[in-house]
Amino acid sequence: MAVLKSNLCPTCGGLLDIDLDKQMYICAFCGVSFDYEYFREDNVKEVASKALIRNEYGSAKDAYDFMLTKDPHDFEALRGLFLCKNKWTDMKQMYNESEVHISSNEPTLLNAIDKCRPEHKPYFEKVSEALNELHHYRDLKAEEKSINDKKKLSSKKIHEIQEEIYNITHLFTEIWNGIVELGPKAVVSAISLAVLLPLYLIISTVNDESWSRLIAYAVIAAVVIGGYHLIKFIVAKILTASMAPHKKELAELTEQHDNKKAEAEQSFLRYKALIKEFTDMDPTSPNVPSPDTQE
Repeated sequence: MAVLKSNLCPTCGGLLDIDLDKQMYICAFCGVSFDYEYFREDNVKEVASKALIRNEYGSAKDAYDFMLTKDPHDFEALRGLFLCKNKWTDMKQMYNESEVHISSNEPTLLNAIDKCRPEHKPYFEKVSEALNELHHYRDLKAEEKSINDKKKLSSKKIHEIQEEIYNITHLFTEIWNGIVELGPKAVVSAISLAVLLPLYLIISTVNDESWSRLIAYAVIAAVVIGGYHLIKFIVAKILTASMAPHKKELAELTEQHDNKKAEAEQSFLRYKALIKEFTDMDPTSPNVPSPDTQE
């Protein structure tokens, strides 16, 4: 009997399967079978529990199915089938949310809610509620990621425009340096004439031809200097203006992202709180009083 409790074949040491119809242990390795009419509920629970710990979910399922033939409303058996379906050793594995790949529509969970005793229904309903909250959390995280991807695109566009402004400014600087290198004296003279022209007109006595030449030099200098700075200013303004809508979009997306992130964090906390709630409800826990002892 001790050997049967360990779910091992006493002949070859192989794992025993349960034949529900014949109510016998059958060794799949050597073919030996064992009658277990003395197979009490406590023994089945022990077999199922040990099978779960060893990750032998098929053997555990057989034991839980057998328990339900004796009592269709058995809490441990109903929960056990849910654990076997998801290949979990216990419900605490729900704390590792990345490993939870089921929904609240899981048939074994729906069956547990439908078949369990009234006092156990809140437990399974909390499990369902936790799974719904996890689904909501994942939706929020997906939205958060989508917004973050849009933020990256806006930031990239702004960076590209900033680079373009830098390149244009650098180009104008290179052009100006080229002019200076081609004729530094002419440029300096033109600037000097443009600045000193009013004073020169007053104190100098020049003939008409010199006067015309002087005005021409001044106009050329003013056009070169003024045109250079004006074009540079206009180009920079246009590029800066083109950056404004992207900055506005980035600010809006940043606010949306922060709000969605905060919402996701709150959802995750609710998920963890729900796990604790149904864990505290576990009727098999020694810390939870049975319904008969509660007032």
